[in-house]
Amino acid sequence: MTINNLPQKSVHKMRSLNILHDLPKVADLVELCFKKNMDNEGRSYLQQMRSASRKPGPLSWASNPMPLRGYIWGNQKEIVGNISIIPFRRAKKNIFLLANIAVHPEFRRQGIARALTQKGIEDAEKYGAISTWLHVEKDNFGAIELYKELGFQPHSERTTWLLDRKNPPLQKNISIYITSRQAEFWAEQNRWIDEAYPREIRWYRMPDFEIFRPGIMSWLYRIFVEYDIKQWVVEKDGEPQAIIMWKGAYARRTPIWLATVPQADAKSLITLLLYARHQLASSKRELYIDYHAGKFVGAFEQAGFTPKRTLLWMVKNNDK
Repeated sequence: MTINNLPQKSVHKMRSLNILHDLPKVADLVELCFKKNMDNEGRSYLQQMRSASRKPGPLSWASNPMPLRGYIWGNQKEIVGNISIIPFRRAKKNIFLLANIAVHPEFRRQGIARALTQKGIEDAEKYGAISTWLHVEKDNFGAIELYKELGFQPHSERTTWLLDRKNPPLQKNISIYITSRQAEFWAEQNRWIDEAYPREIRWYRMPDFEIFRPGIMSWLYRIFVEYDIKQWVVEKDGEPQAIIMWKGAYARRTPIWLATVPQADAKSLITLLLYARHQLASSKRELYIDYHAGKFVGAFEQAGFTPKRTLLWMVKNNDK
């Protein structure tokens, strides 16, 4: 029986996720609900979920970032609703992410999403989370209104930009220069980073930006962790405009991190983006940028990046 052919009279209810039994059906549901905006990374993630269920054991789970906690809505044969609950630890405090909130189209508007989300909130509070977060497509107005009713507040909108495989020629401008980062520049660079990547969301798939600080700790990190680190600054008329930071990784899809002055020169930014992609792009690497929605759109596009999706970050701070 497939998820697209569900019996309408079957009895469904909420229960805890069974990671040894439910993951393939959860993957099917998530794929059905989010296939419109799913990228290669998302499809790979679903494949990992299906594969992990066929390879039970500690090593299998340790090597795959699977949802080990959550709730489903369904019965023994099918799953029509899901929520994954993912804990994070930052500065000795618990933060919870509610993810993969999905309800089969034929079962929507029955209170399932509300019940699952409320259960996720209760779990986060039970385990001492200082805040609970979720992501939602910026134009999913029904879901956004539901989350507001449950106490979530909009925090920020962020767009994921993917690098186009076609590599345009590196453009030159005699008044724009690409340089290596200087040690005395760190204080200003750190302020730019704080604006581009607010500290309250760095727990989610972002590096410890201290690895980019010049000094002995950065040097030791590169020696012992064996990650390559690269940074480039673009200047116009002697004034820094933006910096790109990159940390080598074994994953095929890797981010580059961009931080700029408040009103960065567009041509300088395009030049820097083109330079970085010229240095980093390869057939085995997919580059992307996570950035504030609506900022530097023209520069990203002219440098060959394509917007994949824009997510609204929402947060519910838990009173202690």
